[in-house]
Amino acid sequence: MTLSVRDHDVSAHFYRSVLGLQPQRPESRGGPRQTVFQLPGGPVIELVQHQDNFKGRFDSRRCGLGRLTLAVANPGVLEAWEDRFTRMDVEHTPVAHTAEGSTLVFQDPDGTELALFVPADPDTDED
Repeated sequence: MTLSVRDHDVSAHFYRSVLGLQPQRPESRGGPRQTVFQLPGGPVIELVQHQDNFKGRFDSRRCGLGRLTLAVANPGVLEAWEDRFTRMDVEHTPVAHTAEGSTLVFQDPDGTELALFVPADPDTDED
C-alpha cells in the first residue's frame, strides 16, 4: 500500500516514532522520496513524496483511501496503544466498542485516517 505524503521527513518520523515501524528499504535516489515499512506479519506501507505534490491535507470526501485499518491482537493491546497515543499527544478518538469489535482511530500528519482494530470474540454460547 502506498501513501502519498506532503512532507516525507515528517511522515516517516511519525510512522517510526508513533507506530514504532522500522524502514525496510532505503529511500530512492533521483525520483520521489520514499520509505517502505513492513508491518509485523502484515502489509507493506510505502510513503512517497512526489516532487509536484499539491501540499493539501487528505480529504476523505475525495475518491481514494478512506481509512487504513490495522489489526491488533487483543483489547489489552488496543488499550496500550490508546495510552501511548495519549502520552505522545497524538490526536485520537476514544476506543469505540461495537458488536463487531473495538476500534481506535487516529490520523497521520497528512490527515490520512488510520485505525487499530481488534475483532470481538465470537459468541461461543451454545443453546
